[in-house]
Amino acid sequence: MSQIVLFGGSFNPVHKGHLAIARAALKQCQADALWFLPTLNSPLKDVEMASFEHRCQMIELMIEPYRKLKLSRIEAERDGVSYTYDTVRLLLERYPQHKFTWLMGSDQMVKFNQWYKHEELLELISIAVYPRDVSHEITAPFIKIEASDIYPNASQAIREGKVHYTQARIVRYFMEHALYVESIVKHSLSEARFEHVHAMTDLALRLGDVHHLDRTQVYLAAMLHDIAKEWPKSKLRQWLQFAHPNYLDEAPALWHQKVGAAYAARVLQVQDSNIIKAIAHHVEGHSDPLSQVIYIADKCDATRAYDATELINLAMLDLKRAYRIVRMTQMEYLDKEKNI
Repeated sequence: MSQIVLFGGSFNPVHKGHLAIARAALKQCQADALWFLPTLNSPLKDVEMASFEHRCQMIELMIEPYRKLKLSRIEAERDGVSYTYDTVRLLLERYPQHKFTWLMGSDQMVKFNQWYKHEELLELISIAVYPRDVSHEITAPFIKIEASDIYPNASQAIREGKVHYTQARIVRYFMEHALYVESIVKHSLSEARFEHVHAMTDLALRLGDVHHLDRTQVYLAAMLHDIAKEWPKSKLRQWLQFAHPNYLDEAPALWHQKVGAAYAARVLQVQDSNIIKAIAHHVEGHSDPLSQVIYIADKCDATRAYDATELINLAMLDLKRAYRIVRMTQMEYLDKEKNI
């Protein structure tokens, strides 16, 4: 019989710790394969949950180089509450040639007696446990898995902007599909600045829809345009020194647009040059339609201290003309900044 380890979780998103744990369990259980079993839904509240298929796609990207790591979509076949006991029974019926071991964290072990049919589950399957807390003692009937690089709460940290906890290809995927973007931006900015970004994005999407622009491009450029706005000047300067050294001679009020674009491209893995260009020129403006929409929305959203209704209405009808008018006013402001 083939020995299969089952690794369940939300994987929202999958990260380097998941991979390290999976590889450790595969080796220590002397298994023939390990299957990732993403849950269809999550009981967690107030957490941005990517769709089941998106989470599956990210897992497949992560495990692609490892022939013994697989993905199972079996949870998508079942309705209602997803109990481990029911999932295991279904797997045993479908794959009688396999012997399964369930893999979980010690945070679940300490409340295992609250699991649905936990005693019956132990009769069906072995359970391996990796430590999530040094105070958790893993003893029989559980199998202890020694794993380094566990990265506690890494999925949450990624959704808050610490994207180094996962692979660049995963970051690129969730940016291409506009996943976790609002959460990342919200945790990167002050409440007041995020309020502006949120209002500005709403306006940009309205303008983009009227002028038939790609909504994902508009959304990403708008949400990320001020990602570096509140960075200290010293940090902005460091980034400019390697990204745009010639830009250090420009007014500091302009720095965050170039740094934000560099950060979006290098750290957040945004590959679309149109989005990067719109971020890089949102203070000065640029002539392409996406940049014009981002520029106008940034200067005319509802959080501004002036009524821009007429300009917004004009932009809905004539984007180029509205852009010229808004830019003329902005250039006067920037000239003043350069002279300060």
